[in-house]
Amino acid sequence: MWAWAPAIAIALVHGLGIVFLIVGAPLSAWKPRLMRWYLLVLAPTAAINLAGQACPLTVWEKHFWRLAGETPYRGGFVSRYFVEPFHAPGLRPGDETMILVAVVAWCALWLLYAAARRLGVSRSVLRILRRCAGDSWPYRRRRSSRRPAEARPATQPMQSL
Repeated sequence: MWAWAPAIAIALVHGLGIVFLIVGAPLSAWKPRLMRWYLLVLAPTAAINLAGQACPLTVWEKHFWRLAGETPYRGGFVSRYFVEPFHAPGLRPGDETMILVAVVAWCALWLLYAAARRLGVSRSVLRILRRCAGDSWPYRRRRSSRRPAEARPATQPMQSL
């Protein structure tokens, strides 16, 4: 039937949202313009997980798979698409919590780094936060304090005595 198309579309959007939650933390620390988009995705995700509710996107995807005549997968979206391709048995309930805590801690470190950077905290503290978060971004080069070549005075040749 036609219902497989919305099921696939929801799965793609859901997957991109999860990838953005993980990759968006360092990206938003690096490019502050992304922070509002990151927080826009993070807030409802955090609310759903803290409430212990099933993700509405997973519920809708499974609904459309049923309409398409397919048997929906068991468990959650992360287990189905991000864990089972690499670890066949899937996730146990405790494993899901551990993954969630690890991702939250990693993203929190990046958000803390972005806030500290914005507030002008010392470079040594920022360096520690970046290392704790597992920084893979190269450090920004410092702007050269030297004047451009055309602004420097011309050098005089040495005069012999």
